[in-house]
Amino acid sequence: MKSVSHESLSSLQKSFLIIRNLERKLKDQLISTDSMEEIAVVGMACHLPGGIHTVNDFWNALLAGEDLVTNYSLLTRWQEMEQKEYLFNKCMPHAGLLDDITLFDNDFFHISPAEARYIDPQHRHLLMLAHKALADAGIPADTLKGSDTGVFTGISAFDYSLHIMQQDESLRINPYVCSGNSFSGASGRISYCLGLHGPCISIDTACSSSLVALHQAAASLRRNECNLALVSGANLILSPYLQASLTEAGMLSPDGRCKAFDDSANGYVRSEGCITVVLKRLSDAEKDGDRIYACIKGSAVAQDGASGGLTVPDPASQAKVIKHALAAAGMEADDIRFVETHGTGTPLGDPIEAEGLHLAFGERHNREKIVAGSVKSNFGHLEAAAGLAGFMKACLNVYHKQMPPSLHFNTPNHHIDWQQMPFHINAEKYLFSNDKKRIVGGVSSFGFTGTVAHCIVAEYQHTVVEKCIPPPDFQLKPHWLGKLPGPVVPTGYTVKWKEVELATDRKPENDMAYVYVETDGGTPAFQKTFLSGKNAFSIAIDHLCRLENIFSTQRYQQYCLVYDLSAWIEEDENDEYTLSAAFKHIIQLFQTLKTLSLSPGVILFITRQGLHVNGTAPLYALQHSLASFIRSASLELQSPAMLVLDIHNDLPDMNFINRYVQQSYFRETAFRNNKYWYPVISPATPVPLIKVTLDNEGTYLVTGGNGSLGEHIAVWLRDNGAGQVIITGRSANANHKNDRIIYKQLDVACEEDVKAFGKWLKSTSLPLKGIVHAAGTNSRCLLKDMTIDDMLQVGAPKINGIRYLSRHLPYDQLDFLVTYSSIAAIWGSAMLAHYAAANAYMDAFVLHLKTKGIPAATINWGPWKNSNMVLKDSNTTSLLEESGVLTVHADTVGKSYASLLGISQDQRIYVQLNQSRFLQMMEIRGAQSYWETLRGMLQQKPVTANNTATLPNLMLITDDAERASLIHHELVLLVKEVLVIPEEEEIDPARSFSDMGMDSILLLKFVERINKRLGTTITSNTIFNYPATGLLTTHINELSTPQPVTVIKTVKENLRYSYTEDMSDAELLKMINKEIQKYS
Repeated sequence: MKSVSHESLSSLQKSFLIIRNLERKLKDQLISTDSMEEIAVVGMACHLPGGIHTVNDFWNALLAGEDLVTNYSLLTRWQEMEQKEYLFNKCMPHAGLLDDITLFDNDFFHISPAEARYIDPQHRHLLMLAHKALADAGIPADTLKGSDTGVFTGISAFDYSLHIMQQDESLRINPYVCSGNSFSGASGRISYCLGLHGPCISIDTACSSSLVALHQAAASLRRNECNLALVSGANLILSPYLQASLTEAGMLSPDGRCKAFDDSANGYVRSEGCITVVLKRLSDAEKDGDRIYACIKGSAVAQDGASGGLTVPDPASQAKVIKHALAAAGMEADDIRFVETHGTGTPLGDPIEAEGLHLAFGERHNREKIVAGSVKSNFGHLEAAAGLAGFMKACLNVYHKQMPPSLHFNTPNHHIDWQQMPFHINAEKYLFSNDKKRIVGGVSSFGFTGTVAHCIVAEYQHTVVEKCIPPPDFQLKPHWLGKLPGPVVPTGYTVKWKEVELATDRKPENDMAYVYVETDGGTPAFQKTFLSGKNAFSIAIDHLCRLENIFSTQRYQQYCLVYDLSAWIEEDENDEYTLSAAFKHIIQLFQTLKTLSLSPGVILFITRQGLHVNGTAPLYALQHSLASFIRSASLELQSPAMLVLDIHNDLPDMNFINRYVQQSYFRETAFRNNKYWYPVISPATPVPLIKVTLDNEGTYLVTGGNGSLGEHIAVWLRDNGAGQVIITGRSANANHKNDRIIYKQLDVACEEDVKAFGKWLKSTSLPLKGIVHAAGTNSRCLLKDMTIDDMLQVGAPKINGIRYLSRHLPYDQLDFLVTYSSIAAIWGSAMLAHYAAANAYMDAFVLHLKTKGIPAATINWGPWKNSNMVLKDSNTTSLLEESGVLTVHADTVGKSYASLLGISQDQRIYVQLNQSRFLQMMEIRGAQSYWETLRGMLQQKPVTANNTATLPNLMLITDDAERASLIHHELVLLVKEVLVIPEEEEIDPARSFSDMGMDSILLLKFVERINKRLGTTITSNTIFNYPATGLLTTHINELSTPQPVTVIKTVKENLRYSYTEDMSDAELLKMINKEIQKYS
């Protein structure tokens, strides 16, 4: 084709070309303008080491300068996963670990347990974080179905695939391995579960993966490929292989810290974590009235190319990507006020990154140096999620107008020319000046194979409106292939509170009288209200013996004794009299009861703020102690029934009291804000941990150090980094020659002794950093024989001990105060009412110390093997085991001390139970309400027939209900078998199979097993038509129903044409039986 010169064109043609060129320029200009639009960060969510589960947790930890690399050893986790031990010697043991990697709410996402255990936990965490991040953005997840929302995920770890390959072949080969572990599944499953149609991309550029994903998401929003974007990063350490490889490569820090730009930098420490952010175009976010954390001005991605090696960074490439990001943002180097560096703390990487920053920002005209830091100094290196960790910190920097300190920066790296550097490291919190200048910063993230990324983050300077909605209440359960990794906190129990529901329309079974016992411990207002009710009168405690004469002339069948303890409240911590008087009165009451010929049917004890209901009111230690005493008394005496009604400020309704005293289920109830609550002891779920790092220049005190519990923790403290350990006891000449363990004679129940000890302690060179109060004494005593001296003697180490220690010891540098309490304080113990009450007092006092800012917690131990607190008579252990309470071995507990000393909860119950036997014992003793959660977990449906539930056998069952029950039982077993649902879990007959996560793969397996087990011939279409166990039961029951009428009719028809007239009766009967057998 011949070319046409411009001169030969007509004027019209020339005009057309000019117009077309102008249109192209305008289009290019519009595209350029669109590409400059800022991207708003409207939602964020995270799950990070140290129990960080929210954005506020993350920010507060940064502001406090917390080092959240845990001491929980990777090797311990892998040993519990039964990984190959020969790898362990090749691994650095340190890491920042999450505490609940196995937990997931499969039901929420309609995923069966059978599939969930094959899904990489990284994918599972991202699914839940997507919902949390959307909730933080104020966007209901279900409103996004069908939208063009994009999903961009940075992910590079494949440890769970390696873990699966370590399992038996029967577990390795499974249809869910591919979809559950491919990188594409991390993003694809989010889009699938939310019904999203925008771009869906998983990115692996190693450590820069999540920031590259953020760059791609911003570009996609600017190109209008999506209107909303979910950007995530994930990293979990589930296999020793990569750890061994990185250790071999010399990349990991021997002391487990990222000391970015410090002269002692010696490698990085790996860390786990998952982060999700929600992005919108700024114009859309403003139009929708969203809360905006920060804005993305621009970003860039590049590659090191042929640097000094595949994993060797290149400063010129790093500088180039920063300049490209600035150009994309339309900004200059002078506009940048801070940089969140890659900052891993490696001897090679830090000087190179410093040089890259110098090349990028060295020509700034602004004399004020850029403030630089690294989030890795707090959390370690999150690898694929590291970019988003730095990005989230940068967003919060501009949102809160301050930059938290970077840790472990003590001596600047001597390989860096700091005089020439355009930045400095903020070892202290930095406040941005309030000069109305927009706060703008950069975030760097570099992949170890050369892909580098940089993002420019800017302050949103307009009014910010909070728009978040509550996140989903995920019901987490463990899902794991093979043996579960051991929990970070030992399996234990916690007390939760549920609202009481008592029937309001039920009439009292008996005409109950109420006898209000007049004591010094009653509240006049309550007494007046109580006595205004029907059938109520008062009597002095000394006159209880006259009750028989009073009731002989009355119509009442039984009476309730009301004993008001609500006025027994210590005026201050020095109020020794009130405590002694209160216990004297309650002991007197129980001993008086033994002398009554007419015993009450119920005793109702009134306490005030003695039960810790969801932290809604201050807890009075003495009242809490009295409630525990009553708990033990009820186990010892059995009769009469003993109830506790705990009040706050308001007085309870007499109608409720009438119903309460005539029921037999709830033994303790608390009245708060016109609602009634009761305690339930439940198996504990994993809880966030406060990391405990022992100070090698600190002192740690263990009271009761002569006892087995105290001695055990003292040795552990010494062996795990404590500068010195001081143990105390009442003996003068205890034999303790352990290195760095000092013995001091001290009676913690004597205030003068404690005061003198406190003065001595303040004079020592090493500050007090931790206290374990393990002192105690024990002795069995029946209520009928108990004296106030028994109570005070057993109570002294616990009650006086915690009070005196809190008064006279230095607490200004204390990291923890942990008290060793007993399960007796929680659910009582026969013949140990005094011991239970003493421990309960101490538990409540710990909460009081917590309100004063002291980092205190209490552990309610079950019995330890060979412990002083387990009475060593020949029957004690066997009695405990018969009750379902097992002894704990010290070695088992020792592995968990680091976690136990740092529990974030105020209280944790740790005991080993034979749960079935223990529940039986508690129900016999009338304490079933405390354990309803555990009982529900252990209940199993009974087998209703001995015959195998095949169709022919089912047809022999003529009772329709019995047959249906057996069919339903078998179907439930099959559902649990196929979906891998725990045996103790209930199945709702109306819940659809698809809702439980039964997909097409599992459906075929389910049909196959039904036909094999029941002898049916159903197909997958049958399941579609009857999609729940209840509906399917009805259908199979109809198939199984015997139809004798049809058989007899057929027999008659066959006999109709037989020649029978000449047959004898015997011959005729033989013929009929022969015909019937054809149909039976």
